[in-house]
Amino acid sequence: MLTRTQLRWLEWLVLAAILLACVAWASLRGQPRAVNAMVHDLAGWVSAPHARSDIVIVAIDDASLQSVGRWPWRRAIMAQLLSDIEAQKPVTIGVDVLFSEPDRVHPQDDELLADAMRRADNIVLPVDWRMAGVDIGAELPIASLRGAARELGHVNVSVDEDGVIRRYFAAQGEDTGPWPHFAIAMLCAAGRSHPLCRGVEPPRAGDNWVQLEPEVFDFAQGAEPYRLYSAEMVLTGRVPTDAFTGKYVLLGATASGLGDYFASPARPSSRHIAGVELIAHALDSQLSGRHVTPASSVTDAVVNVSIILLALAAIAVLGPMAGLAMQLALAVGALLLCFALRSWGGIQLAPAAALMGLVVIYPIWSWRRLSAAASFLQQEMVTLREALENTGAPQRNAALVDDFLDRRIKAVETATSTLRQMHGFVRDTLRQIPSPTFAIDPQGMVSLHNQAADQYVQRLGIPSQGMVPIQAVLQGLRIKSTGQELQFATPEQLQALPTESEVVDRQERPWLLLAEAFRPPAPDGWLLMLVDMTELHKAMEQRDQALRFISHDFRSPQASIITLLEMYQEFPGQMSEADLHHKIGRLANQSLEMAESFVQLASAQSQSLQRHLVYLDMLLQEAVDDCWAKATEKKLQVRYVPGALEAADTEIATVGDRSLLHRCLVNLITNAIKYSPAGSLVETSVSADQGYWVVHIRDHGYGMNAEQLTRLFQPFQRFHQGSQPQITGIGLGLTFVQTVVQRHQGFVTVTSAEGEGSCFSVHLPMDPGDGAMHAAAA
Repeated sequence: MLTRTQLRWLEWLVLAAILLACVAWASLRGQPRAVNAMVHDLAGWVSAPHARSDIVIVAIDDASLQSVGRWPWRRAIMAQLLSDIEAQKPVTIGVDVLFSEPDRVHPQDDELLADAMRRADNIVLPVDWRMAGVDIGAELPIASLRGAARELGHVNVSVDEDGVIRRYFAAQGEDTGPWPHFAIAMLCAAGRSHPLCRGVEPPRAGDNWVQLEPEVFDFAQGAEPYRLYSAEMVLTGRVPTDAFTGKYVLLGATASGLGDYFASPARPSSRHIAGVELIAHALDSQLSGRHVTPASSVTDAVVNVSIILLALAAIAVLGPMAGLAMQLALAVGALLLCFALRSWGGIQLAPAAALMGLVVIYPIWSWRRLSAAASFLQQEMVTLREALENTGAPQRNAALVDDFLDRRIKAVETATSTLRQMHGFVRDTLRQIPSPTFAIDPQGMVSLHNQAADQYVQRLGIPSQGMVPIQAVLQGLRIKSTGQELQFATPEQLQALPTESEVVDRQERPWLLLAEAFRPPAPDGWLLMLVDMTELHKAMEQRDQALRFISHDFRSPQASIITLLEMYQEFPGQMSEADLHHKIGRLANQSLEMAESFVQLASAQSQSLQRHLVYLDMLLQEAVDDCWAKATEKKLQVRYVPGALEAADTEIATVGDRSLLHRCLVNLITNAIKYSPAGSLVETSVSADQGYWVVHIRDHGYGMNAEQLTRLFQPFQRFHQGSQPQITGIGLGLTFVQTVVQRHQGFVTVTSAEGEGSCFSVHLPMDPGDGAMHAAAA
């Protein structure tokens, strides 16, 4: 009994064999010809070249007949016409007029025309075909004119089944010496070397009639691509004196009812073209070396079969929509390949068999898959009904207008709705858990996880689509206290996990791992939860820092005050009362400054922001003014430097807590004063950078090295204690600055070098968002 997968592949192989055989047969026979012709015409229009300027047509048109008289003209007139053209020294003259019989009315005209042709010495005359029953032969010009011509060439064209001219043969005639095409004969008359050049002598009788080297007309662009002069204009001398100089001149009939007209794909608006213009297009291709030849039937078969193979592979592997898109892409690709090979390789493919195959592949395969889907739905419906007999799932009655497949789909939909609801309840419950949670099946695969787990997996760079092994997710997880790495690959390793353990992942983040096995009657499996310990550790670290601060930094000035009082009481003569008061005041102010810094930091971290519209340039000037006294005391200058924004009267405004931002800027300016030598300058300014206002505070003080910059915003960090012991502080000012700026969706950058000073740049957003603006308005 074949499985569903085996049956599908068997059907695919049968379809592939039938289609490939049909496409190969059609390609070898050039079928369907109508579609191939349409593609070839389109490729010709797309790749049509520009016409050469050295090809000129002299047309025996309606105006010429009205001026000279009805056709046929006397050959003396034709001689005069050739003489007028030859006087301008053309490269060669092709006369697409058949002179197969002598002029019996004016026999002397034949000799006049022959003399004109001999003087020109570059005349090409046409060879026509004599067809009587099965007798096919060449109808040549009369002997006197043939002897005066330089070359003879055939003007026969190949008419397709739809009556359209698309091809010609480079040579045609007796197998003992076929005549070259008229365009090639013109090259020969111009002195160009060509293997088909043969002069004017007729060949001896042969056994077979041959048509050699088929070529496709490569029609030039434009409704009238070649310069055309009326024969009447030439005879009356109304053409430019250099109209034919150095040109290939073609003389032929274009008058209504006179010239030979053919249906061609050259002009979509007017599909009929004169025979003399067909020769011009062929001559253009020969002169330019553009040869378009039909690909062999074997080449067409290989290309078309390859395209169908790709299409068959696509419908077997891809889904319905992707498969349809692939069919369309292959059809477009086949057309583009056809256009490209014609444009750049001169090869004309016949892709119609592949295009027809692409048209039928998708409907046939879709019908088979639809039939298989209906059968599968019927089987699944029975199975689900048996499984959900006692669940109380609502039953839906199919409408009478529903077709066979609709009834199957609705039956399965009803049966699966309960399962979806149950699964959704479990999934939604799991999603509400804020910690990464994984449900693990007995094989160690993650069968269910919540949104927090999805974010955790993405942070590790692991694709979260589909089932993944829990070992890949939690690899590198180790117990914090012992460093032992936990394993999750086998059921035994999962069973051995501790119920609760503090662990560290591969990114060194601390977690509390909770592991619990499912209890009967649930299927075997485990539930793993990771509780983030990062914030708890930060809180503990902050607590420890606060305790160290209270126990050491804050306690130190209080202990010093007590020591001073005891020394004053024990040794009253060693210290004056004024000196005692001064030292106690300094220590008390130091304690107060520490307490205020600690309170300011705690407030910046926890209090809600009072958002208002704040003009940063005005706020910065206020901060500079507030620090004037400290700057004067240290004998240095603090200056606000207006820039391009102020010069353009730009409103340098953001939304934020004015008091916190003011304190932030004061802290930075105070730090700059504190860490700058006397007599130096502290400069402040405001600029704009990619959606942010940037407040710059630059000093020319002691500066910092790279190692100090890495610890700059950590609490209780103080620099230059050894080199500048007079600088006081507890190291919370910059921590406060960073906290305030980050709460305003900004950031701080610092550039510094030892001995060269530092520049703190505070980036605050120009556009704080709608929510902030509403808060500001309120």
